[in-house]
This record gives sequence, C-alpha cells and structure tokens, in this order.
Amino acid sequence: MIMIKIVKNPGLLREVALNDNATVADALSISGHDAEGMAITVNGVSGSVGTPLTDGATVTLAPNAKGNA
Repeated sequence: MIMIKIVKNPGLLREVALNDNATVADALSISGHDAEGMAITVNGVSGSVGTPLTDGATVTLAPNAKGNA
C-alpha cells in the first residue's frame, strides 16, 4: 500500500491510499478526478496517466496553458 497526494490547481489537495504498482490513472480513478484538459506532473516532473507512482508521490493537475495564435 502506498500513500500519495493529489493536488488540483487551484487549491484542492487530497491524500489517497493505493495498491503498490499504481499509476496516475489509478489515483485519478479513486479520487474522482479527470485528466482531460489538464497537465499532469508527478513530483514536479511531467507525467501522464500511465506514470507509475511510489509512496509519498505528489500528483499535480493544472489546466493546460492555452497559447495565443
């Protein structure tokens, strides 16, 4: 069992327990969050729904930046 934190900007923090070998997709599923339109980082490094998680990891979801055309 691992414990991770999910931060959804702006301002939401949630801690969840997951099985070993869990991925970001597992964390999102159990927490009820959706990654659509969001940039994902794991411990400050760019990630994806397939990124594996370790105990104490922090997953951050932030709205994708939209550039000016």
